[in-house]
Amino acid sequence: MPTNDFKMKILNTTAVAGLLVLSACSGGSDIYSNGEFTWTTQAVIQDGYKAYAPDSRTIVSNYPDAEYESGQWHLSEDLSGLPAYTAPTTLEEAIFNLSLEESVRAVEPDSTLRTGVNWGGVWTRDVSYSTILGISMIQTEAAQKSLMAKVDRLGRIIQDTGTGGSWPCSTDRMIWVMAAYELYKATGDESWKETVYPIIKRSLENDRLTVYDTATGLMRGESSFLDWRKQEYPLWMNPSDIFQSENLGTECVHYAAWDILAKLEGELGDGTEAARYRQFADSLKNAINDNLWMPDKGWYAQYLYGREYPIRSPRFETLGEALTILLDICPGPEAASMVAKAPCEDFGIPCFHPQIKGIPPYHNDAMWPFVQGFWNRAAAKTGNPDAVLHGIACIYRAAALFLTNKENVVIYNGHCKGTEINSSRQLWSIAGALSSVLNVLMGIDMQDDGIAFRPLVPREMAGERKLEQFRWRNSVLDISVDGYGAGIKSFSIDGEQCDRAFFPGSLEGRHSISITLDGKFPSGGINMTANPYTPGTPAPAKVLGSSLGRHFVWASDADSFIILRNGIPVDTTSLGSFHVEEDGEYQVIAMGRDGWNSFASEPLEYYSDEIVAKIGFKTTKTAGSGIKINISVPHGGPWFARFRYNNPQANFEDDNKCCNRTVKVNGRKAGLVVFPQLGKGLTELLLNSSCLKLDLEEGQNTIELEFTEENENMNIDVNECYIEDIRLTPAI
Repeated sequence: MPTNDFKMKILNTTAVAGLLVLSACSGGSDIYSNGEFTWTTQAVIQDGYKAYAPDSRTIVSNYPDAEYESGQWHLSEDLSGLPAYTAPTTLEEAIFNLSLEESVRAVEPDSTLRTGVNWGGVWTRDVSYSTILGISMIQTEAAQKSLMAKVDRLGRIIQDTGTGGSWPCSTDRMIWVMAAYELYKATGDESWKETVYPIIKRSLENDRLTVYDTATGLMRGESSFLDWRKQEYPLWMNPSDIFQSENLGTECVHYAAWDILAKLEGELGDGTEAARYRQFADSLKNAINDNLWMPDKGWYAQYLYGREYPIRSPRFETLGEALTILLDICPGPEAASMVAKAPCEDFGIPCFHPQIKGIPPYHNDAMWPFVQGFWNRAAAKTGNPDAVLHGIACIYRAAALFLTNKENVVIYNGHCKGTEINSSRQLWSIAGALSSVLNVLMGIDMQDDGIAFRPLVPREMAGERKLEQFRWRNSVLDISVDGYGAGIKSFSIDGEQCDRAFFPGSLEGRHSISITLDGKFPSGGINMTANPYTPGTPAPAKVLGSSLGRHFVWASDADSFIILRNGIPVDTTSLGSFHVEEDGEYQVIAMGRDGWNSFASEPLEYYSDEIVAKIGFKTTKTAGSGIKINISVPHGGPWFARFRYNNPQANFEDDNKCCNRTVKVNGRKAGLVVFPQLGKGLTELLLNSSCLKLDLEEGQNTIELEFTEENENMNIDVNECYIEDIRLTPAI
């Protein structure tokens, strides 16, 4: 909770009049209330802080860290070309106008979209998620120009800087595909499809050759948007480990991209290829359900992680879970159940649940309004008014008190200060606020051939809402939604009743659409939870040999532990050690008293047949610069291969110089190995590359590393590293 000093912070004198208004206008009946804040028909109130809209162009707040020192936001941009929103409460209207104005201010002089006040330029995932959430309908031309700014000189979608040197450690650039197709649905422009189709096809084929895991049927790469290592992964995971992880949100993005490519290929390309792409998309969808769905919890695992033998992280990851619902990966009954079971907190739904002990708020211990925006849409799709009301209330509380759409919020106190980094006018937070009106309350669901209307209005928000001068394709729409519910009682276009709540894309000119809701909801319920933390990851861990045999030992303050061998639980213990009887990869998990366990410790291996061969070679992109390694193994079959290497081109948290190489075994292509950046100038540091399973013959084998076309990284010009040796261990 805030300190007394924080509560007593004095605003400057220009805010006094506004504070008097706040004091007089803090009443009204409750729309939403929990133990931490209340949203009434007149104000948002939290622990002595209040925000109120005297009219639809003004918000007054006494929150001490609000965006404007005066304590007031007043509309100053011309919104005449944008939709006009009328709602039962003035505060709703004002927050919508605030968000519209911030979308206008996000457009840079070059007509691209700025990511946030503190984040200059266009970022692939930020602009893409924002476009999907509603920016496609509000800042269409700027969104198109921004997406095209994220295409490199080889005609591929750009993966922004990320862990270990960008792509392929991070692969969620494919959210660009969803955004590009959303823009087509907003404009109906066939030439736009023709423009983006080859970019999409080239980028997806590149990923299929590079990051597809034939063992699981999933795509490798860092968690989408959750891309700050310590914030969502165990600390022992290096960039190679993060590359090998298979993450729910990222998998959903890849599935959606392949689904869209199958459509585009059917229209603009080869029918045979379209069938192949459709099959690949369907197989990816099945792999998500097969590998990540957890029936005991009723949601999908956050990711698969580890090394040779990956295991599930059972955390609830909100963006990924929402995408499974919105993309129809999760079947209907399970989707409705998942929304009701989802762990929500007083200030919103966290990025993931439970939290990681000892990591400051950012992705950990935080609510992000854009994630909440996607969750609101998922909840609305299942017809759950309780989750929708909570989600909209949390977005509106933050925007009203802060007088801006902040990047993130501390989940346990609702404040905008206290996270590692934060920014005002964050593009995807703006989009999250707009989407709550456009996609949820007004129910706009853009399709290839028109708009399907699927509004959900909670009972507490009942009343008439209007969205006027909404420009879509060649039409201008005046839309009204009256009442409450998730079903439509009546739907008319220009006064004519329609059997289907659908506006055809073929219509042009100005039209009025009237929707009356039926007062019914097919599902409901919300799981309000505390903010738990998992135990710390056991460490350090090692295998010790003695006259009594080998022992796996660790340090932890937990009371009981689960022992894993090759990713499978083999024992539980209250001790700090485990007797190792068999070769394999060992990990330990600390068991929490509340049912939530720690991350698994770093995998440690003991293999009698381990083979290490010196290489001592620096790779380059020049012709004939590959490596050939002749190596003998005592028995044929599957072996795991890792290379110790050094890549000092840049630090592991930024830049785009990840080194990639194709591997051949006895002349046959076996896959790809990734050598991420380790640290600028750290020329002596040696770490393990990604792991690759090789099918070797008994006796002599030839392993080759060569540069191929699909190995081009995001930098294009620099793609090299030093390789010290290769290590082979048998796959058990």
